Amino acid sequence: MLTVFEAIILGIVQGIAEWLPISSEGMTTLVMLNIFGKTLQDALPIAIWLHTGTLLSAMVYFRDDIKEILNEIPPYLKSRETKTKKNSIITFLIIATAITGIIGLPLIIFATGMNNFSGKLATAIIGALLIITGLLQISASKRAKKREEPVIADSIITGVAQGFAALPGISRSGITVSALLLRDIEASQALRLSFLMSIPAVIAADVGIGFMGLLSFDANSVLALIFAFIFGIITIDVFIKAAKKFDFSKFCIVLGIISILAYFV
Repeated sequence: MLTVFEAIILGIVQGIAEWLPISSEGMTTLVMLNIFGKTLQDALPIAIWLHTGTLLSAMVYFRDDIKEILNEIPPYLKSRETKTKKNSIITFLIIATAITGIIGLPLIIFATGMNNFSGKLATAIIGALLIITGLLQISASKRAKKREEPVIADSIITGVAQGFAALPGISRSGITVSALLLRDIEASQALRLSFLMSIPAVIAADVGIGFMGLLSFDANSVLALIFAFIFGIITIDVFIKAAKKFDFSKFCIVLGIISILAYFV
């Protein structure tokens, strides 16, 4: 359960952090563990739920892309050309989402079942995952980016990457964009594909935590979602442009080191 104050703060953090490759789930979980005194078991479902607000922001921002994909579905279903389907963004999204669910759901169940994790230990683990995210971004940034069309191998690899982003501290956008860049996908297309594949993944995660009874839906959880949506809408364009220009890998690594050091204090 969230208080009104907690809901507002968490919504703002989610709305700002979602568009940067620094793990919004890790940020909101760290706030809940270290400021609001939540357990990891309580914090993780809330962190996942908060993505719904920024999902709605992404759907508004990428509405033309979504409309284009929806218009392509009828001819996609009718087409018998294997090559056309193989190179389709729809195929990419279907495969990536399926693999994300296969990997991500067990990780969510595992993480939320860790009742004996202290807040300090969970913070240290999140810190380690933030460092991994930063190192992946550094590695990906050194690659030459050439392709725009994703192939089946791209969808499998990014689906696996997005599945591991169920763990707080691994940036979903950071790890999926890094995976696509490592596959030599052009940077702006990698960012577009990353946000498009987040839409079905977040919807599936919300359905999953709802069925598992991990989240109590009340007025304050809805309030948190509303603030995540509002701040997501306000910041998405600015921060997507910033993510293209600035190197956030060092921020991930520094924050990760601080989180690990906090365990020993």
